[in-house]
Amino acid sequence: MENIAFTQIIWFCTGMIILVVTQFISMKSVLALSNLFYAVLIIMLLLVFLIGSVRMGAKRWIEIGSFQFQPSELGKFLLLCTLARYYSAGKIHWNDKKYAIFGSVLTIIPCILVLKQPDLGTAIIYIFIFIAVIYSAGLPYFYLFNLAALSFFLFAKGIGDQFFITALVIYGIVLYKFSVKITAGIALWSTGLILGIASNMFWEGLKEYQKMRLLTFLDPEKFSKDGGWQIIQAKTAVSNGDLQGMGFMNGSQTQLRFLPEGHTDFIFSVIAEEFGLIGIIILFIAFTILFYRLVKIVSKTRSRYLYLLGSGITALLIFQTVLNISISLGLLPVTGLPLPLVSYGGSALMMNMLMIGIVMNIGKHENNI
Repeated sequence: MENIAFTQIIWFCTGMIILVVTQFISMKSVLALSNLFYAVLIIMLLLVFLIGSVRMGAKRWIEIGSFQFQPSELGKFLLLCTLARYYSAGKIHWNDKKYAIFGSVLTIIPCILVLKQPDLGTAIIYIFIFIAVIYSAGLPYFYLFNLAALSFFLFAKGIGDQFFITALVIYGIVLYKFSVKITAGIALWSTGLILGIASNMFWEGLKEYQKMRLLTFLDPEKFSKDGGWQIIQAKTAVSNGDLQGMGFMNGSQTQLRFLPEGHTDFIFSVIAEEFGLIGIIILFIAFTILFYRLVKIVSKTRSRYLYLLGSGITALLIFQTVLNISISLGLLPVTGLPLPLVSYGGSALMMNMLMIGIVMNIGKHENNI
């Protein structure tokens, strides 16, 4: 545990250096290099398959001496830069399908490579980045709803036929109420049906542990020996905390190793158990202040590119925070994503601090580019 703490301190100090250095980066240079960033992203993800190291059954890291780097973490920022550049290049007419199609292709390619590692959680993050950028670029709400619904149908049938049919009926009712043209509504509903049926292929392509994560979310007690153990122990740790917590390094579930990955994916449960509701409130206040400052900076930005980039970074950090906490509370399936700035891990910590530094840079240089 001492070694983990020391290593995290080293990574934090490195992250602080990165955060400071980003204050001196020209955002015009970032814009100019955005297309090159995408090529770097794809090359890095391909290199993982060639020279990557395996940990816990996944091939996600590249070793540089004693340092292990996870390219998919840097890939979040690189994909954000690429999409922000594309959707800031000119006036977008959302009735022209090329804008959605091209952006989707840019996102799907790295998603497929990340899924092959396998890393379902990061693939979901990449999809969210795409949705966050196009929403910030002005995508109408109904378009956004349909995009989210059709993405959802890729998972619905794999979880269960009854679940899929129920979702399809609800989607049909919404389309009937709000679609401008009946033909468009029928086309969208049919697409959802086709995606749902085709999701069997997607479901079969998942690793067994990934399937189990989705199934245990629905009934963790039923699958307690297979994959529900983490969720049960995470929720138990949270409830043990009560008001004041059990004390630093005194949590029963965490210190006795009942809770797997307590220093990474389930760090929120550790905080809740050892510091209680008071600790959780302090953590929430800290995140709220951070997100408020980021939103305030982005909202004042005049440059469309910087606005899309800053909005994407802010939405990404908020999404990862909400996702991680929701998983610890058993509200969402386990996806293996860290809590920003808190979970153990060098790649994620340094990339999050780099992105925060970029937003701070945007706030200092609100120049039009």
